[in-house]
Amino acid sequence: MNRRALVVLLGLLAALGIVVAIGSLTGRGQGPQDEAFMPELKAALGDLSSVVVTGPGNQVIATINRDGERWVVAEGGNYPADVGRLRQILQALADARRLEEKTSSPDLYDRLGVTEPGAAGSRAVQLDFKGAKPVPGVIIGDTSVGGGDRAYMRRVGEATSWLVSGKYDIGRTTGQWLDRVVVDLPASRIKAVTITHPGLEVLRLAKADEAAADFAVQGIPAGRQPSFEGVANGTGGALGALELEAVAGRAVLGDRPPKPVVARFEAFSGLVVEVSAWRLGDGTRFTFQASAPPDNAAAKAEADALNARTGGWVYTLPSFKAELLTKRMADLLQP
Repeated sequence: MNRRALVVLLGLLAALGIVVAIGSLTGRGQGPQDEAFMPELKAALGDLSSVVVTGPGNQVIATINRDGERWVVAEGGNYPADVGRLRQILQALADARRLEEKTSSPDLYDRLGVTEPGAAGSRAVQLDFKGAKPVPGVIIGDTSVGGGDRAYMRRVGEATSWLVSGKYDIGRTTGQWLDRVVVDLPASRIKAVTITHPGLEVLRLAKADEAAADFAVQGIPAGRQPSFEGVANGTGGALGALELEAVAGRAVLGDRPPKPVVARFEAFSGLVVEVSAWRLGDGTRFTFQASAPPDNAAAKAEADALNARTGGWVYTLPSFKAELLTKRMADLLQP
């Protein structure tokens, strides 16, 4: 064999080595493809009783249990779960197809994010299922692979990882698995707002009528001016699509909670929502109470529905919403 032929042969062998190395990660052509990734789940969707979500550090993010016709989150004090998120993920997994076989080597799992959640540095989320029919757990690694509706996954107890189809919006905190909308009362429905701080002044905001765009600050002291036009609109619309960050039972307020700041929202429809802000040592917590005139059937039905959803619960809200719900007169006026 001449020198040139030897060089060519060595080059081919080197290229072959690269292909083999890549094959250990991509697994192209190995095993069945375009098959259902979780056929057991598709057959058991209607029989599930619990889904456990575990994140990095082997920390349980959410235990989502079926409670009659509802789904609740144990770590949220059995608060209602975000059924839309749960349904979307379960359906995506049930419909998932195997697009491409990937690595079976634990040393390469980290490249796809499919290392067990308990392993150091893992970024995976594991879902385990309980129900009348057995369903294997799944380790979900990197999602939106290549910017598309694809993800890397591995079935619990199996070495082979896969690129599978589907879009997966995995909640990585307990709060993200809760039914997050507390109340949705947009500014267009609000007639007046009063915020009462114990022992201090009462802030009053009002609209002239339903067509008015801005809330007016009432009782402004002589010589003072609002900071800008529409300065009160944020507070007037604070109950629009209001979402929680966390929730707990009434016990979190303790036996002798301080007097709350009370924001009272009056709707043109007759509905009244009182939001009490309890300033505790570890932050501000909120409770909700709705009411309506007894002869106003529509407003009373809305109040009853809100009380059924929020009664007995204490909420942590996003900081900007907490600020809007506890405003004082001085916060809305020029220095």
